[in-house]
Amino acid sequence: MRLRLTKGAILAGLLASSGAALACADVGCDPNWSLFGGAQVCHNRVVIAPGNDSRVNLLALLRDSAGLGLTGAVTGGGDYPKPEYDEEGFGHTFLDWGMVTRTWVPELDPNAAAAAEVISGPCDWFRSGAPDFAAALGANRALPAAERSTLTAAREKMVARCSDSTLPEVLPGIAVSSAPGKAFLGYLAASDAFYAERYADAAKAYAALTGAPDPWVAETARYMVARAELRLALAKSIDQYGFFDGLKSVDKAAAQRGRTALADYLKAWPKGRYAESARGLERRAMWLTGDFAALGERYESLLAAVLTDGEVLVGLINEADGKYLSTSDNPNPRGGGLLLLAAADLTAMRVANPDDRYDMGGGENPLGADVLASQQASFLRAPQLYAFLQANHAFYVAKDYARVLQLIPDDAKRPSYTPLAFSRQVLRGQALAAKGDPNEAGFWLELLGGAKALWQRPTVELGLAMNWERHGRLGAVFAPGSPITDRMIRDILMTHSAGPALLRRVALDVANPQEQRDTALFTLLYKQLSRGDYAGFRANQSLVRADAPTDGLWGFAPGTTAPLGLFAKGRTAQAGFACPALLGTVATLAANPQDIHARLCLGEFWRLNNFDGFTTLDTTPSKGLLGGAANDFPGRPLARGAIYAGVIADPRSTPGDRAYALYRAVNCYGPSGYNSCGGDDVDKPVRKGWYDRLKREFPKSPWAQKLKYYW
Repeated sequence: MRLRLTKGAILAGLLASSGAALACADVGCDPNWSLFGGAQVCHNRVVIAPGNDSRVNLLALLRDSAGLGLTGAVTGGGDYPKPEYDEEGFGHTFLDWGMVTRTWVPELDPNAAAAAEVISGPCDWFRSGAPDFAAALGANRALPAAERSTLTAAREKMVARCSDSTLPEVLPGIAVSSAPGKAFLGYLAASDAFYAERYADAAKAYAALTGAPDPWVAETARYMVARAELRLALAKSIDQYGFFDGLKSVDKAAAQRGRTALADYLKAWPKGRYAESARGLERRAMWLTGDFAALGERYESLLAAVLTDGEVLVGLINEADGKYLSTSDNPNPRGGGLLLLAAADLTAMRVANPDDRYDMGGGENPLGADVLASQQASFLRAPQLYAFLQANHAFYVAKDYARVLQLIPDDAKRPSYTPLAFSRQVLRGQALAAKGDPNEAGFWLELLGGAKALWQRPTVELGLAMNWERHGRLGAVFAPGSPITDRMIRDILMTHSAGPALLRRVALDVANPQEQRDTALFTLLYKQLSRGDYAGFRANQSLVRADAPTDGLWGFAPGTTAPLGLFAKGRTAQAGFACPALLGTVATLAANPQDIHARLCLGEFWRLNNFDGFTTLDTTPSKGLLGGAANDFPGRPLARGAIYAGVIADPRSTPGDRAYALYRAVNCYGPSGYNSCGGDDVDKPVRKGWYDRLKREFPKSPWAQKLKYYW
C-alpha cells in the first residue's frame, strides 16, 4: 500500500503516540576509547554497530539508503555540536542521539515531538480548539445568534474549569432549543467528559452525535469517538507517576474499537479535516492492539517517505524505536521492513566487552547465524547491507575475523564514504587488528583520505593510534606531520602511555597547540614528582609558563585545561610546619631522597594542593583500550600516607618531624574513618596506637594538643 503523506499526518501520529513519561538520566558518560562496538554503552560511534543506540543506527541506515551522509562534512571543525554536560568526554570520536540530531537538525530538541502532549496537557488542547469551534458555530446559518453566543461563552467557561475543578459546572445551566444548538451542546457535553478523562462516557456521547444535522459536529464527533476509545484503552495502564505499564495493561477491546472508529472516519471522510491526524492515530491503534506486523510495515513506509524532513524524521525514529524496535512488548522486532530488520538484527548481536567498564552487556543468546541466514531473501535488494550484517555477526558473535575480511573487500581509497560504506571499512580494519595483520596500519592510513564527514576521521585516527601504540610506535603519533591530530587521542596517549622523553618533546614543540603542550608538561612533572624522579622534575619545572593556570585539578582529563601552574605557584606550607618553596624541597630530595623533613614537605605540597585521591594520571586503561597497551613511564606513584608511615618508623626523624608525621597519619582518616591519603589502609587499633604515641611521647607538641580523635 502506498501512503500519501503530509507533515501534519505524521506529526499528529507522533503526538498521539507519545508515552506518558520520558526517560532521562543525570549521569555523565566517560567513553572507553576503542573501536569495539558490540556492547550497549552510554555512547555511540559513527560506525553502524550492534552496541549503538538503535535510533542512531536506524537514522544512518535510512540516510545511507538515499545516498546521503549521516551529517555534513567537516568544515574547519566548526560543524561538531557543542557537547552537553554528559557528553564532554566524547571529543570528536563519540556521539549520542542528541548530538546527531542537534547536528543534523540544529533547531530541534530531539524530545520535543515525543513530549509535546505531556507538556501541553489536555486542558491546553481543549483551549486550542476554540477557533475551530467558533468557526463551526459561525458557519451554521440555522443556529440562532443568541444560542451562538451562549455556546461560545459556555465553552470558554468549560476550558477554565478544565484547569480549575473548583469552578462551578457549566452545562447544567445551558439551554438551547434549535436542532443545531442541541447538536453543539451535545458536543460540548461529550468534550466535557473527554477532558475530564471519563472516556467511556465521552465515546458514547460522541457516537450519538455522528448523525448530527451540523456537518462539523457530525465529522468531529466521529473522529473523537476514535480518540476517546484510544484514551480509554490506555487509561488503566499509566500509573500515578506517568509511567506506562506495558501493553499487558491496555484495554484491548477499547483499542480495537478505536481502530475501527478510525477506519470508519477515514472511509466516510477520506479527505476530511481530521484525515491527517486519523492516519497518524492509526499507528497508536496498531500499537495498542499489538498488531506489530502492520505497525512495522507502516513505520518502514513512513520513514522512507519523510527522509528529507529532519524534524519529522527524528520524531518518527524516536517513536519507531520506542514503540517497535526497543520495546519488550513486541515479540518479533525483526518482522518489519528492510531497514527496521537490519536495525533489529544489529541490536540482537550485542555482546559483552570486558575492556569497557560502562558495558551494559549483551543478550545471553545473541542472534544465531541460522536466523541471519534465513533472512537472505529479505536483503536481495541490499546485498552490501546483508554482507555487513553477516560481517558484524562474524566479528562480534562468532569472532571469525577471517570471515569478516572475506565479506568486506578492501575499499580504503575512496574519496568519501556514506555511513554504511564507512562502517564496512572500519569493521574490516577492526578485523585486521584482531588478526594482527601487518597491513593494518597501512589500511588506516589509506582510509583517512576519504574519512571526511563528521566523526569519521577521528574514528580512523583512533584505529591507527591504537595500532601504533600496540607496536611500540608511540613517537609516530607526535612526530611532525603526524596524521593523528585529534586532541583527545593525543591527550590520552600522553597521560597514560608516553614516557618522559616523549612528554618533554611534545611540551617543547611549539608547533603543538598550547593546551597539548601544557598537558604534556603537567603529566611529565606530576609523574616525575610522584614517582621520585626529583632531578628530572628540577630540569623541567622551569618550562612552566608564567601564566599557567592553577585551578581545575579535579576537572582535569583528556581534552581539558591542565592546571600546570600548580607546579610553580602551588601552596607548600601552612602555619606551624615550615617548608621551603617546592623547588627547594625537590632540590633536597634530589640530593637525598630519604631526607625526612623534605619528604614531609612533599606531602604538604600534595595535601595543600588537593592531590589526595587524584588518580587520573595513575589509573591505566584496560589493555584493549587506547592508552592501555603501553606505559613508558617508569616507577609507581608514592602515596602521602606512605610518607608518614616511613617517617614514623625512621629512628633518624627529629621529634618535631615525627610528631607531625603521627598527627598527619591519624588525620588521613579524619573525620570519615576512611583513608584519604592513598596507600594501604591501616586498622583502627593502629591509628589509636599513633594517637596514643603522639600524646605520650610529644605531649607538649602543638600537634598532640590539636589532635582530639583517632577516628
